[in-house]
Amino acid sequence: MKAPPRPNPLWSSPAFRRLWLARTASHVGDGIALVALVLLVQGSQGSGTAVGALLLASSLPRFLGPLTGIVADRVEQRTLMVACDLGNAAIFAVIVGLQPSFGLLLVLVGASATLVTFFEPAGRSAIPSLVHVNDLLQANAWMGTSLNLQVALGTLLGGALVATVGVRGALAIDALSFVVSAALLIGLPPLRAQSNDAHGFLAFGKEGLRFVWRTRIVRTFVIVLFLGVAFAAADNIALVFLVRETLDGGPFAFGVVSAVFGVGMIAASVGLSIRRTSLAVTSLLLAAWLMSGIATIATGVAPAIAIAALAQGVGGLGNGLQNVAADTLIQRAVPHDLLGRVFGVVSGAAFAGSTLAYAAGGVLLDVTSPRSVFLIAGSGILAVTAVMWAVIRRETRSAP
Repeated sequence: MKAPPRPNPLWSSPAFRRLWLARTASHVGDGIALVALVLLVQGSQGSGTAVGALLLASSLPRFLGPLTGIVADRVEQRTLMVACDLGNAAIFAVIVGLQPSFGLLLVLVGASATLVTFFEPAGRSAIPSLVHVNDLLQANAWMGTSLNLQVALGTLLGGALVATVGVRGALAIDALSFVVSAALLIGLPPLRAQSNDAHGFLAFGKEGLRFVWRTRIVRTFVIVLFLGVAFAAADNIALVFLVRETLDGGPFAFGVVSAVFGVGMIAASVGLSIRRTSLAVTSLLLAAWLMSGIATIATGVAPAIAIAALAQGVGGLGNGLQNVAADTLIQRAVPHDLLGRVFGVVSGAAFAGSTLAYAAGGVLLDVTSPRSVFLIAGSGILAVTAVMWAVIRRETRSAP
């Protein structure tokens, strides 16, 4: 007799639903803040280097990923997540109240990114404690939808709010979103540390690094992620200049184009959350990177804002597939007591790639053009995808 289908984890697990709602509130607020901050810096400083510096400030603390992963595996995770949210609420309240100089703004953005870096491995490694193992793909898809709302809804609201209530009003709403998230997270059951290992802090961390290096599928994914993001993140700097200067769009047009990327991400994650797929996780990753590369090139050659938005939607679809497949791959391949540390390494690789892109992308933009940045980024993504396909094919053939 065929077993009845499992209920969707968003409906069957109140604790997971509470975590999802908390992340959604925070992610939407982050999308609002990102648009507000980029428009603030682009308008006040007027250079790609300045926008790159802003994005760089938000990425450098993410190198702490391996360290924060160790913390996530050793402390009570609910308390950690609540403390990070409240700290971020305070930081954005200070930005709203002080209207800091560009230099101080970079420091505050860096402090906020540090708290986000401590939050992420705790939040991602908590999911297997809240849902059944057979529900992981759907649960990750729902979390992907939450993250994607940052781009689809948050950026759209960000453009609209900056146009109506200004940058300070938009950032105040972001501060409020962190308070809402913290209030929801307080209602979670205690999430004890996944490991009671008595070794020292550094030895505890080295255990996670050794696992990543010795596990072929995880090692391959981490390397590919670093290289792919190093190319893909360059378009985050160039997009505002492509829309506003090359294509003559306003703040709202920038918000719309950014939001369409998020719509594509939502389409991917919602599709995977509603219907189970028989595709291998590695196949999903390959398809995701291929779509991202093609979409980035198409954005760079787009003759109008509508075409650029369509291309960004395709890119968002690929990015959404990649996010869900990546988290599921790690959760299935890594023992539960190592999840925080491995997710910390994965986050570190991703943000190492984005940091490289932000450090070089602004300069590249200033010496070339927005279209050139998109063409270089897209070509790089396709090259990385070809390498990943070759590695996966070779490893599949050599598997016993």
